[in-house]
Amino acid sequence: MKSKTEITPFREAGELLWELLLFSAATVLSYRCSRRESYPASGFFLIAVAFFLYFRNRSREGGLLNLPGLFALGLLGGEGIACFHLSRLGTVWSRETWLSFYLSYLVFLPLYRLFCRLLRERTGRKERAENMQRRDRAQDAERAVQNAEIPRHAAGGIAIALGGLLVLSTLCFLIEAAVLGFIPLFTVATPHAYSSFHLPGIHYFTTLSVLCPSIALLYRLTRRDTAGDTEKRRSLLQRIGGDPLFFLGLLLPWLLTVLMVSRFQFLFSVLLLLFTAYFCGLRLRRERLLAVFLGMLVIYVLLTAERAHSIRYLNEIFEMKNPAMPIFVTQPYMYIANNYDNFNVMTEQLTEHSHGMRMLYPFVTLSALKYLVELPLAFPLFTTKAELTTVTLLYDAWYDFGIPGVLLFSAALSFLSALCTERLRRAENPFACLIAAQLAFYLLFSFFTTWFSNPSTLFYLVWSIFFYIFYGICNKNKRKA
Repeated sequence: MKSKTEITPFREAGELLWELLLFSAATVLSYRCSRRESYPASGFFLIAVAFFLYFRNRSREGGLLNLPGLFALGLLGGEGIACFHLSRLGTVWSRETWLSFYLSYLVFLPLYRLFCRLLRERTGRKERAENMQRRDRAQDAERAVQNAEIPRHAAGGIAIALGGLLVLSTLCFLIEAAVLGFIPLFTVATPHAYSSFHLPGIHYFTTLSVLCPSIALLYRLTRRDTAGDTEKRRSLLQRIGGDPLFFLGLLLPWLLTVLMVSRFQFLFSVLLLLFTAYFCGLRLRRERLLAVFLGMLVIYVLLTAERAHSIRYLNEIFEMKNPAMPIFVTQPYMYIANNYDNFNVMTEQLTEHSHGMRMLYPFVTLSALKYLVELPLAFPLFTTKAELTTVTLLYDAWYDFGIPGVLLFSAALSFLSALCTERLRRAENPFACLIAAQLAFYLLFSFFTTWFSNPSTLFYLVWSIFFYIFYGICNKNKRKA
């Protein structure tokens, strides 16, 4: 007999249909308002439906950082902000632009639900088969004893991963500084110092430090699981001071991002830490979150000042319709809105698709295949201005195959998200939290760039998956011992 709280497939399909119909209606209304130049109304409809989808998925998934909800906020909410057209760089969007963002989420959401159900059923069958293989309660008791030893053993494995990553990234940073002869923070009046601080191949390992704060958290949590009551009652500062590896893993990566004057690397590492903490079940009080936010804001402003970009220079590039609009409004707005305008420029000016080469670029780069085989990789970037090069998550998918490419990419993204959700639900491996945190970040900031055709993104994911497998092997060997 089914429980009252269990959602039947029929009811689930009905709720999904209702969500998609409301989403479709909001998109049509936004499109019509945009054509009539009612830009505030156009943006309102998309932002409203983005929040509606987020809270619906939050209620369904039971989590603040639910992946389909974050994707709605990032992609559709960003589209709504762009629909305000506060800059003269924004133009009337083509139908291909509207269809691309609409169809992307229209494909993503139902496939995500379908893949989640299929993976959950497969996991259930596997767990039932494993339970049938247990012969008696003695085996269960033995398994419980072995599982109780996992955290201490896992802490050692995570410590090796954290220490090795810290040494590797710091060493690569020192190599880059020695070879290039400068450190970006100590340059004067050099707006693009970070862009010049780059040695091919080496820089990927330098930026791996962004994973270290999150791994330090996993390391700390596994140690806490085996700590005594006295250890657990110690304050945060006492815990940090008493654990040099945790201290270095938390602060050294942020120091490196400041030395490189990389605002993105700094914000990414901090948000990745917060997302990982959430997926691990930690909840920060509001005053601590406020303190973290203020600290991030201060460092972000200082790094912006070090980049030597004047407010006048930025306002000239942004070309806002209201020149009196303050820079703390125009800069975040343009970092969102202009990306959609860049996408629209591509749909209007692209004459030949790249047939998969842009999406395959990370694999070609990281495998060094581009040095062995001559491949067409130099494709023009279509933007409203040469200085504004950020684009949306769907840019390269459309560049490769047009709308069919967007559909295929969205389907693949839905499967990846469902797989990550299922792995996280089983809670067998703490590095699943790190992988989920990265995916949550990329979906939430889907308005910003082509994350999944970026070599750095793939590099971080590959290393995270490696640590996931390494952790699993360590625990498997421990059970056999």
